[in-house]
Amino acid sequence: VNKFSEEEVNHSWDLLALRFLSINSIVDPWVFAILRPPVLRFMRSVLCCQVTPASQDRGTPSPAKTKL
Repeated sequence: VNKFSEEEVNHSWDLLALRFLSINSIVDPWVFAILRPPVLRFMRSVLCCQVTPASQDRGTPSPAKTKL
């Protein structure tokens, strides 16, 4: 299909590009779902030691925040 010459061409780069495109279309929605603003805010607060993951459910601040 779409062959202009009789030479055998190595299609490994074409296959690699097609694999990347198929994986990219699967991964993109997950990246956007995981990196939405509320999740990023929560990750920032956990990394900055303001809220512990268990304390967010109860609505109480972590000991690091109450010391201040």
